[in-house]
Amino acid sequence: MASASDSPGKIIKLTKRLRSSATPQVFFGDVIYAPGGTCGPRVQMDFQIVTLLEGEANVTMAEHTLHLAAGEMALFWPGRRELFRFATGRKTHHTWCSLRPEFVPPALATACRQAPAKVRLTRRFEQVMELGLSLPRAATERMPGLIESLGLAALHEYLFAAAGAEVTTAEPDALRRAIEWIGAAGHERTDLPTLAREAGVSPAQLVKLFKRHLGTTPLRHVWTERTRRGVQLLRETGLSVAEVADRCGFQSPFHFSRWVRSLHGAPPRTVRAQAWAAAK
Repeated sequence: MASASDSPGKIIKLTKRLRSSATPQVFFGDVIYAPGGTCGPRVQMDFQIVTLLEGEANVTMAEHTLHLAAGEMALFWPGRRELFRFATGRKTHHTWCSLRPEFVPPALATACRQAPAKVRLTRRFEQVMELGLSLPRAATERMPGLIESLGLAALHEYLFAAAGAEVTTAEPDALRRAIEWIGAAGHERTDLPTLAREAGVSPAQLVKLFKRHLGTTPLRHVWTERTRRGVQLLRETGLSVAEVADRCGFQSPFHFSRWVRSLHGAPPRTVRAQAWAAAK
């Protein structure tokens, strides 16, 4: 965000302790601007994600002005002219991750250009940024691939957050709450009234929502998701079938086996044996 090409007068004030890590391909940075700070006008050279942790920013580009508030992040592309104007009545704290265009795979670059200009800042993205900013300087010299992998992870997480925002917009809140509960409470006993209560609607309304948006019933979705998690455990752990069934919320190993047969055409032990044999 604050590049070497910026003139000293453009940056009103930086933190005394500027956290950053970099390779020739990826840069992670963290800066605080005093009230009224600006950056630019400049031509963006990279794919760059800017996150607002405190304050606000208005970014003027040729086609429009983008407003960024605290708790939001924006994705900028190479080749566009930008002018950042930060909050006038308070400081603005932001972090950023820049990736050189030639480092970003073509398919990922295309997805970035098609992504929303801004999305809500996610906890996962904050964690990726913190990892990038907290790496010791030795990582730049000894393990540049670590910084560069985190840079690509930041781009992927932005796109994932954008896709999640689109799904959230398309799905009613009650359906989203039900799906989130199913994902979080993967081992708990459940029934339709319990699931409807978690979603905040009647059982009949929840059934309508699932059929309309997902083409299935709430409980079938529950058992399908639990079977998927169970099959992952069969393939990736040494837990017994009974242990997998219990940890995924099935009533018994037989109940689990019946669902695995239904969705995968084979009993749990066969599914595991096929997966393990293929890995040899």
